[in-house]
Amino acid sequence: MTNHNKQPISSQIPGEDRIKIGAIAEATNEKLKKSKIRGTRGTKNKVNKADVEAIIKNWPLLSKEVTKTMMEFYGEPNTATETQITWYYNGPWKRTTVYKDGYPHDFPEPHTDMLEQVINYHVPAEKIGELAMLEGSLFVDRTKGEVIVHCDNEGANTISMNVMHDIVQGKRTPEEARQKIKEQITKFLNNEPAPYAEQLLFELPEEEQWDKDNPVVDDKELLQKIKDKKQSMNMENEKLV
Repeated sequence: MTNHNKQPISSQIPGEDRIKIGAIAEATNEKLKKSKIRGTRGTKNKVNKADVEAIIKNWPLLSKEVTKTMMEFYGEPNTATETQITWYYNGPWKRTTVYKDGYPHDFPEPHTDMLEQVINYHVPAEKIGELAMLEGSLFVDRTKGEVIVHCDNEGANTISMNVMHDIVQGKRTPEEARQKIKEQITKFLNNEPAPYAEQLLFELPEEEQWDKDNPVVDDKELLQKIKDKKQSMNMENEKLV
């Protein structure tokens, strides 16, 4: 049955369920803070090459070709659906995803974004605005401590990550970084030496780079409800992480 409701479902969620989810979320928060998560996101399962080829058979040509390139260098992916193929912890990347559907992007030259790659990296809040002026295909997930970039090839994504680091370190302005992207992608596509496209020129952190921010909710009655619910649920033996 098609749902024609154009509004979020949040108003329909019973109050008791809201407190329940809040209690589970707080317990999970506490468990995550104590954990030593390193290289364990996603799954280690593999999708065999024949199944991937069957999925991408009717994909647009670009997404199909990029998937083949990723498999050639990184092997079989960890997950595959009708709309995306994903590798976890391949090469320097925390996550690599090829999407069936792409989006037009004209900087630094007309192409289509459909290859997304992610690293763990902490960006100070005051630098996020500068990165927004760099280009639209690179963005920061501050809470997860991730920098995400998408383009049509790994060389371009690597260039963007390197100039991102330059901006965060105060070595380049966004406009200077855009000029560096122009220079390096031209060299890379011409099969000339392009250091910014060939490797990440900075060390990646081994740990997750979460930015947890700070609590501001101070309604004592609400906080007590969540605490009481958390205790009554007795989640010691539940899988929270």
